[in-house]
Amino acid sequence: MPKSTLLAALAASLMALAPAHAGDSKAMLTAQAGLAAELIDRTLAKEGAANIMVSPASLAAALGLAALGASDQGKVSIAKGLGFGGEVKGPETALDAMYQEKPPAADAPLTTAVAIVFDDKLVLVPDALSMLAGHRIKPSIEDLDGPKSVEHINGWVKQATRGAIPVILDSPPGGGFVSLGALSFKARWKTSFDRESPASPFQRPDGSTISVPMMHLAGDGQKFRSDEKFTAVDLAYAGGSYSMVVVAARSGKGVGGADLKALASWLQGEKFEAAKGEIFLPRFSLNDGRDLMPILNAMGVTPEKAKDAGFPGFTKENISLARVLQKTMIKVDENGTQAAAATAVITERSIDPKLIRVVADARFAFALRDTRTGLLLAAGLIGDPLLAGE
Repeated sequence: MPKSTLLAALAASLMALAPAHAGDSKAMLTAQAGLAAELIDRTLAKEGAANIMVSPASLAAALGLAALGASDQGKVSIAKGLGFGGEVKGPETALDAMYQEKPPAADAPLTTAVAIVFDDKLVLVPDALSMLAGHRIKPSIEDLDGPKSVEHINGWVKQATRGAIPVILDSPPGGGFVSLGALSFKARWKTSFDRESPASPFQRPDGSTISVPMMHLAGDGQKFRSDEKFTAVDLAYAGGSYSMVVVAARSGKGVGGADLKALASWLQGEKFEAAKGEIFLPRFSLNDGRDLMPILNAMGVTPEKAKDAGFPGFTKENISLARVLQKTMIKVDENGTQAAAATAVITERSIDPKLIRVVADARFAFALRDTRTGLLLAAGLIGDPLLAGE
């Protein structure tokens, strides 16, 4: 089973994290599965990485929070990009699903959190704070160009992920606002895998083969689904609220990114039936992360669409989506699963077309002149400002 067969497990492990109060869970799961398949397929095509992990939940929450202030055009763009099609309120339901009324217990399997930070120089419209309060969101306001914002946002992410993701920003985000979604998951399997893990061959995506410890579970306590191309199991966690779908290919080629769209109903846990079966699954762990904005651009969530209409629910200033940073982690072993994810949606202020910007970030020319006589006192080209000359 190549590493690429784990893509479905990595996506499904996070798609299963929606709290029980998530409203229409079927519609939500359909949107989240479609989003996961699209993100993984496009990321795989772009990067060619052996392992890829995304968090549809934290992404939908962070973008759903941003969508509260977006124009009608922006709301449509975000809803379609997140897999909700024409259901413009879809991102709002994802945001609500990630909101937790009371702080969870320290040993709760799932914790989720959302937040928004406005730049202190951004002029908010009068109804912005009351509108957010209607969604139980109390924003922070601080200098997003200053180093303290990095410390505060990273501290929030670290707390929201129970320490699993300590850093999401490396520098001040700037711009108009940052919306955040984060989650932390830790649970034991309903039925633990065997303690002994025999070594078995594992085929990598490049065709090479390695030997890995393979977790083993046999019996009739799981649900399965199979056809001529794929076999899958829906592994239950203790408590019954969460599960992980693992899909393996019958051929040696493994599951590819393009297969995930056809496996959408599998990822949603549909048509699985209780049966006697046997499961071989490698232990695995992964830390992943990237700026998802280029992928989201291609999926229809574009800064241009947001910039045209802006975020009038927050401000009359012309700001647009700039970056969508996401970091994820997962660890799966015989006992259970630990996973965490955080997404930061970062905006930027759009440039006034009447404003001329001079950015000397490459070789530039200079001329020191005497305005009284017209003499050029010095002139030259600077290609390395740090190079000391004689």
